[in-house]
Amino acid sequence: MMGKEPVKVRYFRCLSEKLDKKVKIDRIGIGNMMMILVLSVDRDNDFGEKAGFSGPFIGREDNLEAALALGLKDAEDSDTNTLLAAIGMYDEMVKKGMDVEVATICGDIKVGYESDLTLTTQLENVLEVVKPERVILVSDGAEDEYIYPIISSRIKVDSVRKVFVKQAPSVEGTYYIILKTLQDDKMRKRILTPIGLILALFGFFSLVPKLYQFYMNGDPGTISEMAGGTIALVLGIYLMFYAYRVGDRTRNWAIRVGRAVRSGSQMIPFAVLAVVFIIAGLAYGVDAALSDPDADIFLQIIVFVSANLWMWAFAIFCYETGRFLNHYLSKGKVYWTYLVLSVTVFAIAFILQGALDASEFFLGYRSYDEGIIILEMMTGFLLGVFGGLLNTSLRNMAKRTEDGGNEVSETAKSAD
Repeated sequence: MMGKEPVKVRYFRCLSEKLDKKVKIDRIGIGNMMMILVLSVDRDNDFGEKAGFSGPFIGREDNLEAALALGLKDAEDSDTNTLLAAIGMYDEMVKKGMDVEVATICGDIKVGYESDLTLTTQLENVLEVVKPERVILVSDGAEDEYIYPIISSRIKVDSVRKVFVKQAPSVEGTYYIILKTLQDDKMRKRILTPIGLILALFGFFSLVPKLYQFYMNGDPGTISEMAGGTIALVLGIYLMFYAYRVGDRTRNWAIRVGRAVRSGSQMIPFAVLAVVFIIAGLAYGVDAALSDPDADIFLQIIVFVSANLWMWAFAIFCYETGRFLNHYLSKGKVYWTYLVLSVTVFAIAFILQGALDASEFFLGYRSYDEGIIILEMMTGFLLGVFGGLLNTSLRNMAKRTEDGGNEVSETAKSAD
C-alpha cells in the first residue's frame, strides 16, 4: 500500500500527460497543415537599383544575402531594416515548429503602374513556388495603402508588421533626417515640387499686375512693391530646379555639347539653327505684342504666343533633324523616333494655332474665317493620328524584326 500511487494523483497525472500530448500534436498539426509566407515588399526596387539584385528572393539565405548587400550600399535604407525584420520573424516562427517561408518581391524605380505590375508578377511567381495559405506582410509603412490591396486580392493576409527606423530625437538628428530625405530623388520631387510650384505661381500672379501698372504709368515706386512677388517667384523656380536637378543636367548637357564640338558632330549646325529660331521667335513675339500699345494684356499674350509658336516648332524640327542625321551617319541606322516626334510637334502647333485664332475670334479681338480655324484644327488632328499610326507601325516592324532574328538564332543553335 505504501508504494502504490493514490487514485487522484494517478488521475491528474494521466490527464496532464494527455493535455501535453494534445498540445504537441496541435503544434505539429498547425505547422504541417498551414503554410505561412513572411513577405517583404520593396516597391521602388532599391535592391535592384542600389545592390544589383533582381527579385524575387525566396528563402532565408537569398534574403539575408540581399539584405547585407543593400546594407553595405546604403545602411540607412528602410528596406534593409524591413527585410532583416522579416528574416527575424521567420526565425522565430521556425523555432516554434511552424511551416513557414520568407520571400521578398521588388517593384520598379518608376513607382506607380509599372512597379505595381512588376510586384504583381513577382507575387504570383512566389505564390506558385511556395504555395502558402497565409501571408504575413512586413513593410516600412510608407506605401501600405498601395501594397496591401495587391497582396490581399490574391491570398489571405493574417498580419501586417510595420518597421520604423529609430532616430535620435535631437535637433542635429532631425536636420540629418531632413538632409538625407532631400538627397533621395523621389522624396525631393514629392516635397519640393508642390512647394516650389505654389511659390512660383504666387510670385508670378503677384508680379503681373505690378508689371502692367509700371508699363502703363512708368512709376518707379511700383518697382519696390515687386519685392515680395519676385522673391517668391525666384525661390519657387529654385526649388523646382533643385527638385529635378536642373543644374546637374545642364552641366552634363554642357559636357556633352563640348564633346560633340570637339568630335565634329554633324548635329552642331542644326542645334545652332534651332537656337537662332528660338531667339528670333522671342524677338518677333515681343515686337508683335508691343506693336499695338492700346491692346489689353490678354491680347498681347495671345499675339506673343502666336508669333513664337511656329518659330519654336521649326526650332524643334531642326534639332530633331540634326539628331536623325547624326544617328544615321554615326551608326548607319535610321532612328524613326525623331521623325515621329517632328510630326507630333507640327500637329501640336496646328492645334495650338487653331485654338489661339479661335480665342481671338470669339473674344472679338480679330475676325477670322471659321473655315480656316477648323482647317487648322483638323490638320493638327490628322497629323497627330498619322504620328500615332506611324509610331505603332514602326514598333510592330521592329518587334517582328527582333522576333525574326531570335528565330534565326534559335535555328542556328538547334543546328549546332
